[in-house]
Amino acid sequence: MTTHKTAWFGDRAVVIDVASPLDRELVAPIVMRALPEAVVRRGISSLMVELPRPDINLLADVRRVLASVDESREASEPSEAPAADATISIDVAYDGPDLLPTATFFGISDTELVQAHTSQRWRVAMMGFAPGFGYLEPIEAPLLPWSSLPRRTTPRATVSPGSVALAAGMSAIYPTSSPGGWHLIGTSRRILFDPHNDSRPTLLIPGASVRFAAINHEPTP
Repeated sequence: MTTHKTAWFGDRAVVIDVASPLDRELVAPIVMRALPEAVVRRGISSLMVELPRPDINLLADVRRVLASVDESREASEPSEAPAADATISIDVAYDGPDLLPTATFFGISDTELVQAHTSQRWRVAMMGFAPGFGYLEPIEAPLLPWSSLPRRTTPRATVSPGSVALAAGMSAIYPTSSPGGWHLIGTSRRILFDPHNDSRPTLLIPGASVRFAAINHEPTP
């Protein structure tokens, strides 16, 4: 049985500590369904349940929902999180300046690194850093020891939009030009952030699964 630690975050939000990514992905949709007026924001090891206005009953409501989650687990502990409705496919030209150094770090060839990156199924753990920037974590067992790869010692002052990167156990795609300290292994032409799309401005959303596909970009005329 999992007991979740909860605490107020200001006067209209509650933070839930989760035990693992699996726990986070199991708890988040249940809280979202039980408290439809709240916004549930994912973190790496926590969830924040936020209301549009203060409510002194929020902490008790969250704890009530979590108690029902824990009770349902007593009979059978799920082995995996619910599958996302659809998998987002990201085409990548593996032409990044850090592709070979990163492969060398893992003690494999660049071709083997591309194979591992495209074979791994990833999940959007959370959004942050910049609009449209999703932190992608492995869903199944890591095909390489991704978490052993640290960030670059010296971050780049500018990373181009669409740069596909690895660092600290995660993968990501830079949605816009920005500084960055991740290892760049490829580029994608997918639009990750569109401020003019009112219904869904970001391609990636928390909880969604992602697969990368290796392609060759044709030259732009």
